[in-house]
Amino acid sequence: MTDSSDNKRIAKNTLFLYVRMLVVMFVTFFTSRVILEALGVDGYGVYSLVGGLAFSFGFFSSSLSNATQRYLSFAHGKNGIEEVRTIFNATAVIYLLLGGLTLTVGCLIGPFLISRITIPESMVTPAYWVYYCCIVSLTVTLTATMFDSVLIARENMKVYAYLSIFDVFGKLAIAYMIFLTAPGMKLIIYAIDLMVLTFIVKGVMIFFCITRYPECRIKLHWDKANIKELLGFIGWNGVGTAVYAVNDQGVNLLLNIFFGPVVNAARGVAYQVNTAITHFSQNFLLAISPQMMKSYARQEMTKFMQLFVYSGKFSFAMLWVLFLPVIMRRHYILHLWLKDVPDYTGQFLVWIIVYSLVNAYNYPSWFAIQAVGRLRKFTLITNTIFLLIVPVSWVILKVDPDPVIVFQVMAADRLLINIVALFILRGYYSFSIPTYIRQSVLPNMLLVLLTVFLALFINSLIPQSFIGFILNSLLLCIICCGAVWLIVLSKQERGKISSMIRAKLHI
Repeated sequence: MTDSSDNKRIAKNTLFLYVRMLVVMFVTFFTSRVILEALGVDGYGVYSLVGGLAFSFGFFSSSLSNATQRYLSFAHGKNGIEEVRTIFNATAVIYLLLGGLTLTVGCLIGPFLISRITIPESMVTPAYWVYYCCIVSLTVTLTATMFDSVLIARENMKVYAYLSIFDVFGKLAIAYMIFLTAPGMKLIIYAIDLMVLTFIVKGVMIFFCITRYPECRIKLHWDKANIKELLGFIGWNGVGTAVYAVNDQGVNLLLNIFFGPVVNAARGVAYQVNTAITHFSQNFLLAISPQMMKSYARQEMTKFMQLFVYSGKFSFAMLWVLFLPVIMRRHYILHLWLKDVPDYTGQFLVWIIVYSLVNAYNYPSWFAIQAVGRLRKFTLITNTIFLLIVPVSWVILKVDPDPVIVFQVMAADRLLINIVALFILRGYYSFSIPTYIRQSVLPNMLLVLLTVFLALFINSLIPQSFIGFILNSLLLCIICCGAVWLIVLSKQERGKISSMIRAKLHI
């Protein structure tokens, strides 16, 4: 397969995922407002609380997905359909066992969990319905994740995007249907409808994969060697997931202890804005990760290193194009979105953006080490550094109680992890760190310096109004895109993109 066809596939898959993300974000935002009105504050609160308890049993799902995608992509890279089929059947055994375990434990522990939370008496029966419907939905989703991984490994992002869009529109339709339901049954019908929608969406995906891809025709058998290797990979993936969860809750608790719930609210608002934007960059990385796995499996190391360099560079650049207008008009955006903006929200948003920009270089390192398959050393060292955020922040806050410090520590910690990750990766395949920095990092630093200077000048000329916000954002996006083209992209990369555009337009 040629580099040209691979690049076109990455571009096409990124486009599908971007469209998916735009539709999902818009419809989800609208659905949240509709369902809040339909269920009422108490009903919505009960669903969020009890549903959150049920879905907390699925904390290891991302570890399963990462492991499955890695091994399937690796097998595809070797062009061995028999190996792909073997890997898929081994993962099927693991998924079915964990799905059964999740369903059993979740159902048994449900009454204990619900009895320990404070909810209105009239909501107790609906709460049980919500919990058990969510547990069933989680089990189905968890088991079907292996088919999600097949679509990603096969780089069929079109079907992946279509199913996501169908899912969010289904949820919107359910939200409107709740208005027609009797008051006492609204929460119960909502939970049942969402469970049925999960069965439909996952059922369609499973049917598509089984009929389209030969490896998905399951023949269960206990493949001890492959199952042991997969469980080891899943375990080290799970360590990273667990550390992230501990850190996330630790930071939240630390802010609560020192500054109270108002600062927690500010953090929550800032994270919502940041998450909405970073998903765009992650879509590009989701499209490029299977190519990294396959190129390493085929030992095409030149191509592998190109993808490693490009993914970090382009991910950072795409984020910066979206983040710069937000940074410049963050206070206007927050006041437009919310009536009362919690203190520190604007400052938190800036430093969370800095953290996300630094973190853009972490994902390619993670994909690269997954391709190598040697997770133990990488996971232990990087996650040990990651765990330093809470104790270091606590020590500094005792001396200088400023909540912004926590986010500054997070950004510095992630930068240190990125540097250490490069040295660990260099131990598994030879590459020049100074060359990587020159090709991937320095162009983006020049991008930031140039565009910040221009953004400050343009921002001072345009009034603080809605029209001014739109105009300012458009101008900054155009300037950033132009700077990316001239500064971040090499002459060779500009030539490839120009050729692809001319081919599409038949010029």
